Amino acid sequence: MSFHGQHVLVTASAGGMGSEICKLLLSLGAKVSMHYNKNCASLQFLLNEYPNTTYALSVNAENEEEIVNGMEKSYEKFGVINIIILPHIVYVTDDIPIWEMSLEQWNKTLNVNLTSYFLYTREWCKQLIKHKPTLSTDKDINSFNANIIYIGSAGAKFGEENHIDYAACKGAIHTAFLHTVKNEIVKIFPNARANVISPGLTLTPLTKQIIDKNLHSNFIRTQTLHKVATPNDIAQACAFMASNVTANHITGHILDVDGGQNDVIKW
Repeated sequence: MSFHGQHVLVTASAGGMGSEICKLLLSLGAKVSMHYNKNCASLQFLLNEYPNTTYALSVNAENEEEIVNGMEKSYEKFGVINIIILPHIVYVTDDIPIWEMSLEQWNKTLNVNLTSYFLYTREWCKQLIKHKPTLSTDKDINSFNANIIYIGSAGAKFGEENHIDYAACKGAIHTAFLHTVKNEIVKIFPNARANVISPGLTLTPLTKQIIDKNLHSNFIRTQTLHKVATPNDIAQACAFMASNVTANHITGHILDVDGGQNDVIKW
């Protein structure tokens, strides 16, 4: 599998999942634009290791102007974005039932976990439309690798008690959002694809406190493999889905990477 010459954009690239996705795709030859929120210290190794194929940029996912500018700067650096992978989220770890959740928290979660996905998708489509006239033949157009991967969640399937804001966003991404995008992007490039990678509980800095408290035992009981996923498990799934060799005929699909989770988690 090779991504040589292809431009990949990864959000939340300084996080446990995002940085692992960047690391794998860089090793497979991609040029990677790494959008992060505040601190890019964890990306310094990749910037040093791949100085000619990395570009790191701070982007606030709650800010439309920053997303638009970030997409433009990535385009200026490496050209049109072939593949865009969106693992960024906001997740309030405190358990808050519906009747205690503030509108402020609800709106913030939707802004980051849903609205920003729309904004990234919109700006990516604009790039594809701009790039298409530069391709001279139907063969070039048909072979152009354009695909977008949303990171969903097992919570979209089973709900997530005391986290309705998060579950609602992921549920939207898994259903109407995904299918609308995959139906529209083929009007730009006939082989453009849109898919979801849906992890279960994954070992990241965000989930470490859950695992440290041994609360993940409740999750383990709901799935077949009885273990927590690693960021590399998710990165490998992203590489599979991003490749036109391994996933050329897959679109509108939700790939579960949850160890066979088959029930709602009771924390």
